[in-house]
Amino acid sequence: MTSCGLLASGRKTTAAMLAMIVCSSFFCRLALNSVQEPLQATMSLDDNQVALVLGTAMALPAVLGGVPTGLLVDRFDRARLLTVFSLFNLVGTVSTALSANLSMLFVSRVLVGYSTAAVAITAPSLMADLFPRSQRGRGSMILGVSQILGMAAAFVAGGVLVTIFRTADAWRSGMLVMSCPLLAAFSFSLLLREQTRMEIAEERPSLARSGGELWNFRSVFVPLLGGVVAVSVADGAALVWVVPTLCRSFGASIGYANAVMGIALVIGGLLGPVLGGYAADRCLGSGGPARAMTLLASLAAVSGALGLFTFAPGPVSASICLTAFILAGSMIVSVALTLLTVLLPNELRGLSVAVLSVVQILFSFGFAPSLVSLTAADIGGPASVGIALAAVCGAASVVSGGAFLWGRDRLKRRPSQHEPVVPGVSFL
Repeated sequence: MTSCGLLASGRKTTAAMLAMIVCSSFFCRLALNSVQEPLQATMSLDDNQVALVLGTAMALPAVLGGVPTGLLVDRFDRARLLTVFSLFNLVGTVSTALSANLSMLFVSRVLVGYSTAAVAITAPSLMADLFPRSQRGRGSMILGVSQILGMAAAFVAGGVLVTIFRTADAWRSGMLVMSCPLLAAFSFSLLLREQTRMEIAEERPSLARSGGELWNFRSVFVPLLGGVVAVSVADGAALVWVVPTLCRSFGASIGYANAVMGIALVIGGLLGPVLGGYAADRCLGSGGPARAMTLLASLAAVSGALGLFTFAPGPVSASICLTAFILAGSMIVSVALTLLTVLLPNELRGLSVAVLSVVQILFSFGFAPSLVSLTAADIGGPASVGIALAAVCGAASVVSGGAFLWGRDRLKRRPSQHEPVVPGVSFL
């Protein structure tokens, strides 16, 4: 085998290991969501307490630790960082299953919240160095597919395990079983190796220097930040409240509701990164970032309409609209992440993704679930959670579309701001 063949083989192996680590991390993130109803009944938690555990506990560590993690990613061995974060995922999940009270459950989810956010910050930086700029949408596609596979597997596994373990603490047994794949991911992470960093303008810049350089790219970064965070509010609200909505509004069993969510994530979520990565490469190759921004705005408009799936006449039509809603959201994230890795130099990728992740998780996990539960309480109580979910999803998608249109206009008016900082590399 030639040296080029060996290099390609090594990159494929690294990409596969990254995909597995990301998949297991998102599986870990949503494992507790899949057993939410039994958890709530066993521990006598109300909707606001559930939102605290599934929302705030996941958002708080990401907000506090996201930017420092991004700085670590830009400066140190990313492979070894992923090993540490994978270990945190495992410990946090086992601790969740063993939690005896709300306080311990909250602390356990805090650990999971940090580790899953840290993986989401680290993986795109490492994956980007496996592909040339013209094919970087494919790297985003791989990560997006891995995320969705992990989330879908969590809902499917949770529904099956709760059905198998017909005990008062079925959710605990289910969480312990679901920690097994995390042990495998941690073991494989030990084999991961760091990659040569490409497109570097400055080696290990200071925090002030990094912040100043990111500010220079604000006309790209701020609209992407606003648009992705807004659509993430809709996605975060749906991930927490879709299963209760199907159970309460459509009379579905928890097994059926988990199956619907799992299937929707598989179909919509897998197609989203594939179509999004392909569309991003096509847009960047023909019309540049401005065309990609137009695509993002169009997807946000579609997402807003589909976010009204809770008003569907029956569970089947609601499931179809939910699947399309997830498809649009995952396409948005894939295209936006591709734009970040193309337009920003290497030494800003960790920081930019960290800032994006911090704000995204703050709103999608820390704000969106509570917004739905509080809105439902104001308009009629737990039975109105579907109406509240539709209102949040629709409003968030409108904000997302506006942010992307604003970004497109700024790109068209001031293209000179996006000249490359790396000699010989064109960002437009």
